[in-house]
This record gives sequence, C-alpha cells and structure tokens, in this order.
Amino acid sequence: MRNRRSLSSLFGLMLLAGCTVGPDFVRPTPALPVAWQARGAAPAEARWWRVFSDPVLDALEDKADTANLDLRIALERIEAARATRGLARADAAPTLSGQASYSRERIGTKGIAAIAAPLLGLESVAQSPKGVDFNLYSVGAGANWELDLWGKHRRQIESAQASLAATDAEARGVRLSVQAEVACGYFQLRGLWAERRLAAERQAMAAQSIAIATTLTSRGLATPIDLAEAQSRDRQIRDDLSDLDDQAARASRALAVLIGSDPDAQPVAPNDAYALPAPEAPAGRLSSDLARNRPDIVAAEAKLHGATAAIGVAQADFYPNISLTGLFSLDALNLDALGWNVRNTSIGPSVSLPIFDGGRIRGQVAVRTSEQRGAALAYQQTVRGAWREVDDALGLVRTLQTRGTLADAELQARQQTVAALEARFRRGDIAAAPLLDARAAMVTAETARVRLRIAALLAQIQLRRGLGG
Repeated sequence: MRNRRSLSSLFGLMLLAGCTVGPDFVRPTPALPVAWQARGAAPAEARWWRVFSDPVLDALEDKADTANLDLRIALERIEAARATRGLARADAAPTLSGQASYSRERIGTKGIAAIAAPLLGLESVAQSPKGVDFNLYSVGAGANWELDLWGKHRRQIESAQASLAATDAEARGVRLSVQAEVACGYFQLRGLWAERRLAAERQAMAAQSIAIATTLTSRGLATPIDLAEAQSRDRQIRDDLSDLDDQAARASRALAVLIGSDPDAQPVAPNDAYALPAPEAPAGRLSSDLARNRPDIVAAEAKLHGATAAIGVAQADFYPNISLTGLFSLDALNLDALGWNVRNTSIGPSVSLPIFDGGRIRGQVAVRTSEQRGAALAYQQTVRGAWREVDDALGLVRTLQTRGTLADAELQARQQTVAALEARFRRGDIAAAPLLDARAAMVTAETARVRLRIAALLAQIQLRRGLGG
C-alpha cells in the first residue's frame, strides 16, 4: 500500500512537471501597407554589395567582416549571451558536490559533555574538568535537485534563448551597418577622386583663360577686369582642389578604420580610369519578408519573446518550491575508523512556500508584465520605423534616378556644344575663349553628374540596408 502511494505521488509530480506558468509567446504578424503586400518576396542577400561588380569593394568588405572592431564587439556579445543561456540550463540541472573536512572540537564540561562523551567513546568528564577534546574527520557528497514543477527553469531557458536570438540579430545589424558604411565610404572616396580629376581639368582651362586674358589685355583687346575675373576663377578652383584633397584624406582614414586598419593606411589606390557603377535599384522585396530580413525587427521580436517568458519566471514564485536533497558522508573520530560502518545518509524533499513577502512577488510580476507591454510597443515602433526608412529610401532612389537622367541629358547637350565650337574653332570662325568657356561648362555638368551618381549609389546602399541586405 505504501509503495502504491509513493508511486502515485511520483506520478502526480511527473504530471505537474509538464505545467508551465505564464503566457506563451505568440509571434506577432506586422500589419504591412497594402501596397507592399501585393509585391513578391525574395530572401536577403548576405553579400548584397556584389551587385556593383567591384572586386576592390569585395576585398574591402571581406576585410571589414573579419577586422572591424564594432563587429568583433558584437560577436563577443553573442558569446556572452550564449554563456548566459548555458547558465540558465545549468540552474535546471541537479547538482552534486563533494566535501572533506577535519576539525578539532571541544565539548564543555558544563554542557552536554557528560552525555556525549560516553557516546563518542571519549574520556569521562571527571578526567577532563575543562572539557572534552576530540578530532572529527568527515568525507562525503551531497546532491540537490530543484523540481521544475511550474516551469520556472523552462521559462528562464526560454528567456535566455530569446536573449541570445536578439543579440545575434543585433550583431547581424552591426554587420549590415558596417557593410553599408564600407560601401558608402568606398564610393564617396571614388567620387571625390573623380571630382578632383574634373577640378584639375577646370584648373587647366582656367590657366589657359588667364593666359588668353593676359595677352588680350596687353593688346588692349580686354580690360584688367577680365584678367582679374580669370584669376579669381583660378583661385576658386585651386581652393576647390584643396578642399577635395582634404575630404578625400578624411574619407580614406574613415574607410581604413572601418576595415580594421590604421587610420594612416591607404585602403584604396587612386584610379583616374575608374568608372562609377550605375546598378538598378532592388525591387520586388517589399513584403512581409521585411520582418524576417531586417535585423532590428528580428531583435525586437526576440526581445518581446524574452519579456513574455520572464513573466512566467516571476509568476512561478507564487507556487511552492520543492527540492530533493540527498547526503552521504563518512564521519569518524580518527582516520583509521573511516569506513562503511561510520556512514551517514539522508534523503528527502524540502518545500518552500511563500506566505508573506510584502507584495514582492506580485510587484515583480507587475514589473515583468509592464516590460512585456513595453517590448510589444517597441516592436511596433521598430516595424513602423522600418516602413518609413524603406519608403524614404525608395523615394530618394526614384528622385535621384530622375535627376540623373536630367544630368545625363545636360551633359550630352554640353558635349554637343563643345563639339560644335571645336569645329568652328578649327575653321577659324571663333576665338579660343568661347571654346574654353564651353569646355568649362561641360566639365561642370560632368561634375554635377558625378555627384548625382554618388548620391544615387549611396541611396541604393541605404535602401538595401533598409531591406536587410
């Protein structure tokens, strides 16, 4: 009968072990704009920058992926979160510990020595009026297992796993940001070099204009004001060249730091023959997959999951805490006596039940519940921020594409004008000054197109960043 009762009690505990208090996490479904839901979906591209078909950029991205310090810090946070999850799992496991001790003890003569001494086989109290001295040797092991009847440890593991997922997503966000910053820095540097090349052409034309103005002034065919204006344009162009050199140096240092190099290292060699790419903007990926691709949305969802599980951890403290404890030891008055005959054992459950705590548990549950609601609001805010960011990037890409088309048309018109004036100059119909002015206007138009091309590339990079890659 006793065995049946024990089995029934054990079976009841096993059933209770399947109980998990607290709310279960339900993955939120972001409400996307209708215009997005009608579009197709595609997975994020891990190496999205390859759309630019630039081996130099590929090498820079690979170096940043292994040497960027921000990314390495983020990866260390993942290791810390993984270790925290291991601690949560360890809390749910039984513990086993060993111990060995020696002590020299005395029992006072006016205490329990008169009773304990004969039981311990020691000399009588009368023979030792100051007390009874003896040695005590002990060696043994203890085990403890807190039964997870209410799912507290399971919720702790669930929360730690969600925290790990959030940290991993945040690290992916750092990686995506670094990739985007490297690509932006690279194209900005290329653009500055292209602008400097064009500025050098303008400066050469300005020098020719000064020479022509000087000759015409000496012959009385131009005024000193014409010469002063030509010299002023030359000084302005020289100032532009100095500013472009400074911007390029700062962009080079920033790019070097991004890829994990020293600031004075030169990450990219100048190349005047480099042609800026003009890739099409990514399309067909504005759908519910945005929530899966964007690291910040994934991290916000994981944080909401962890906050939900933390409610169950707090609620479990309302219920009894039951532990199974076992102890085995060998205790003797001398080392020679240590053996099986001096063994001591104990095993049994212990129950801890909160009776009065001044509202601590209830307050803790309220805190976790409020944090969960805050995490839900943060998730909504993150999703809406993603909408705005992607919509802004799309709008900017379209605007720059339109402006780029106009800049191409303007440059083409300037080139045609220069070609016509060159033909007239060769025939002797016009002087050199109008041709130089037309060439300067053509270079100015080409500079404007370079700036728009760089702005369009940066906008496309930001769009890919907004889409998660």
